[in-house]
Amino acid sequence: MKVLLISSYELGHQPFHAASGAAALRSAGHEVRVRDLAIDELAMSDIEWPEGVALAVPMHTAMKIALEAAGQITARRPEIPLCFFGLYAHVAEFPGDVTTLSGEYEPDLVRWAHGGRGERPFNVDRAAITVAPDRSDLHGLESYVGLEIAGTQRVVGSTAASRGCRYLCRHCPVPVVYGGSFRVVDRRLVAEDIDAQVARGAEHISFSDPDFLNGPTHALRILEETKERHPTLTFDATVKVEHILAHKRLLPRMGELGLVFVVSAFETTNDEILQRLDKGHTSAGMEEAVYLLRGSAIDVRPTWLPFTPWTTLEDLVDMLRFLERHDIDIDPIQLTIRLLIPRGSLLLDLPADDLRAGAFDPDSLSYRWTSADPRLDGLQRQLTSIVDSMGHLSRREMLDAAAGAILRSAGFPEDDVRLADGEGRPRLTEPWFC
Repeated sequence: MKVLLISSYELGHQPFHAASGAAALRSAGHEVRVRDLAIDELAMSDIEWPEGVALAVPMHTAMKIALEAAGQITARRPEIPLCFFGLYAHVAEFPGDVTTLSGEYEPDLVRWAHGGRGERPFNVDRAAITVAPDRSDLHGLESYVGLEIAGTQRVVGSTAASRGCRYLCRHCPVPVVYGGSFRVVDRRLVAEDIDAQVARGAEHISFSDPDFLNGPTHALRILEETKERHPTLTFDATVKVEHILAHKRLLPRMGELGLVFVVSAFETTNDEILQRLDKGHTSAGMEEAVYLLRGSAIDVRPTWLPFTPWTTLEDLVDMLRFLERHDIDIDPIQLTIRLLIPRGSLLLDLPADDLRAGAFDPDSLSYRWTSADPRLDGLQRQLTSIVDSMGHLSRREMLDAAAGAILRSAGFPEDDVRLADGEGRPRLTEPWFC
């Protein structure tokens, strides 16, 4: 089968899921062309060539872009089979001949190309990944996100050492598919993928695992083996607060091996909201995590969920004061994030009068909800407008404007908190994350 494989967005990285899907299809004898909509535009020749189109949808933004691309394709070729594969494949309704694959999608993607159609149950087969990603026809790494560190910029590659997650955080899309299970990727395949990217110029590797320390021994071995082959490589990874605390003895070694920063989903300083989300940590645990990471020469880049149905203005001010107190660098977009409630979300298990969710909105791929305090809905829109002015405001100006808007809304002077601008600290040049 001639398959057009489309990637729409992977946090600014060269697309791992398109490369993994391409490898599985090619190893089964199919002809594949890859287009990355983060860089490419669909040409008429792209639409006319294939016998089927597969769209990688590992996250919310990717799904929205992929749906637009699918509409463009079916307008020209309404009969062509479509396949959406990845974590978000199940969150939208599709007309016509559409197959959706979530979880360990590689073997099912091959079955689809052989003629299998329709929605399949989530696949969490431990033996699903048998070949390393094929990045041969993707744009070079220099076209994607870079690492800014100490006034320099490094070329970034990315890979995954595991999939799924042990935990059931209610707002996360991963447990909807994996149900509290995770799968390690064969270290040989991870090494092959990293080596291929280093050969193409990678100086830093981002691990895209939902949580790098779901398998702590596996993760440490990968860092050690990679560092032995490539001594100058640096790394970043995502680790939940609970794991930072539980595996604190590993942190100094990981810092020595070149783990320069950790992304950790702090979400909020309100312990009641953390409990609703089933995050498994408290604000006190977040503070301890900051000290543990920095004591191991690892910077911390928390992600936040400032707007939920339960957030108050006081919560937002507490978040700003936490950031200032711990001198934490934050991307301005983090101050605008609003809770998404996609189809199948574990949040829907909460009492209806607590969640305050309304009808499902197919455009946003989320159930609508309103804040208990209506001022917060307007504030979130205001903050989004500030951050959308990226071409007109500097990073420093955006931070000051966003923090000032929050403080002013809560009755504090606009300069009561000054957030760190993180100059010289390690961070990726793409600030988005979902």
